[in-house]
Order: sequence, then C-alpha cells, then structure tokens
Amino acid sequence: MSTADEIKKLNELLRDKIISQEEFDLQKEKLLNSSSPGSDSQWVVTLLLAFLLGVIGAHRFYVGKTGTGILMLLTFGGIGIWLLIDLILIVTGQFTNKDGEKIARI
Repeated sequence: MSTADEIKKLNELLRDKIISQEEFDLQKEKLLNSSSPGSDSQWVVTLLLAFLLGVIGAHRFYVGKTGTGILMLLTFGGIGIWLLIDLILIVTGQFTNKDGEKIARI
C-alpha cells in the first residue's frame, strides 16, 4: 500500500472518529518520515557497509546500533554467521535502525 493510500485510510478513520486528530497527526508524520528520499540511499549505504565491512559491524554502527556493532567487531561478525543473517535481513528489507524503523528499499 502506498503512502498516499495509507494517509487516505487515516483520513477516513479520523472522519469516522475512530482516531483522534493527535493520533492522525502522529501517524501521518510517521508515514511521511518513513518514505523520505534519503531512505533508499540509507538502504544502499547499509548494504554496502555490511557487504564490505560487515565483519567489523560497520553497518550496525551506521544505523546507530553501537552495542551490537561492538559485539560484531569483537566476534568478527559472529564468525560470519551473524553477518550473513544481517545481509539477508538488509536485502529483504527487514533490518532495522536503533529506533526499530525498517531500513527498507523503496
């Protein structure tokens, strides 16, 4: 479903008084921020960092996950297994940043 369709759905919920104006504004802002033009470039950078420097956790530092980035650095990407899992998650659009937002290709 496109962002425009989701906003239309939110408008209907607001009109039918299922959600409040505050909830509408919050959800709309979240939708608009998640589809920002930088999202696709963030996905590309994350993928390249994981592919080229994944064993030292560079992609995790990039998205703000410093704790697990340090663990990847110390374990050489979980001896490659953790890195492989991260690469699969990034390619399929399931990898998240420190705020839990998916780094998905648009």
